[in-house]
Amino acid sequence: MAANVEPFHEPSGPTHVGGVACRTRIPDGAGPYPLLILLHGFQGDENVTWIFTRAAGPEWLVISPRAPLRAADGYSWYTFDANGHTEPDSLFHGLDYLTAFIDAVKAHYPIDPARIVIGGFSQGGAMSYAYAFRHPDQVVGVISLAGFIPGPLSKVVPPLPALPILILHGTNDETISVEIARKNRQTLIGAGAAVSYLEDPVGHKVGAGGMRLLASWLADRLRPTP
Repeated sequence: MAANVEPFHEPSGPTHVGGVACRTRIPDGAGPYPLLILLHGFQGDENVTWIFTRAAGPEWLVISPRAPLRAADGYSWYTFDANGHTEPDSLFHGLDYLTAFIDAVKAHYPIDPARIVIGGFSQGGAMSYAYAFRHPDQVVGVISLAGFIPGPLSKVVPPLPALPILILHGTNDETISVEIARKNRQTLIGAGAAVSYLEDPVGHKVGAGGMRLLASWLADRLRPTP
């Protein structure tokens, strides 16, 4: 597995980029850096996805922003109704917020535009899909960790020719059924994406097999493209 975060510079406490609270790991050297954007899930914050930085090698600038809406003791990217259906206006507001944040990151740090990966856990995975569907030419990979394609976008998936997408999901996930991940996989393959898929016998989390695949998949994104 990739090295942990200890050798890398990490500002203490929350930082802000473009007015958004975030947590950041900055590589050594002057850049340009490959960029890994990690998005937390419902009722999370910029710290809860930090465990996944262990899968990212020292080359990556890793940044995790805080979502815009308060939700109990954490934050949310968008709202949903009593039946769990995503509110479209709220989703697109969250997507605009995320897009502005990523633009600010690219202006603030020396980022390699050909090496940007976005991924997230649960609702953060949904937002990663949403960003990639709107900006498929801005990312070289998408990661869904126990995530899902949000309802308002599930029937309008754009062409994603050969876009690498990694889906990791637990067969015992009690929050987002593995059947949703399986259906999403077929939808994305139909859109032309290059989907890597793994199920682990875990609940709403990423298992050891998933962490190993995440590390190798991220390493592949750093290899020169043909």
